Amino acid sequence: MSTSSAALRGALLIGVAIALGAVLLAQGFGDNGFIGSGSNTSTTVKHSDTSTTTAPAAQAHDPATVRVLVLNGSGKTGIAKATSDQLKAANYTTLDPANAANGATVDTSIVYFQAGYDADAQAIAAKLGLAPSAAQALPVPPPPTVGDPKDANVVVLVGADAPVAGGPGASGATTTTAAAN
Repeated sequence: MSTSSAALRGALLIGVAIALGAVLLAQGFGDNGFIGSGSNTSTTVKHSDTSTTTAPAAQAHDPATVRVLVLNGSGKTGIAKATSDQLKAANYTTLDPANAANGATVDTSIVYFQAGYDADAQAIAAKLGLAPSAAQALPVPPPPTVGDPKDANVVVLVGADAPVAGGPGASGATTTTAAAN
């Protein structure tokens, strides 16, 4: 086998892999922008024409094993504690609620997740009445509004849009000001 023939085959294989990856990536994202939007579906990926591999969709962990840090970025008193209590009632392990780093306020809530906890972030966003798009991977380094995520698997940054803060979807109930967070 000549060197140019092997190089041509290698380039062809790389081209096919890139094309296949682009097609799978385009088809893998649903309307909400996330792969495996919480359903128990499987994805079948066909490699060349010789084998088929099935990968399970991301599954949420038992809530009791998910450590959640709730940060209040709404500018309203007591929101982090109320949100933390809501998640505690759903059996999540919550860290001490706090205000967003540097007292920052945000308009839009974000549910950040560490690698492997994307399905949990989706479930938490749903429990809090937030859009699925609120779940996002926690960047490295964390955003200034988060500061130190401690040992949390999921960090909830509650913004003014959250129902618990009186945002869209909130019931007619008023927010209490009993707690500092």
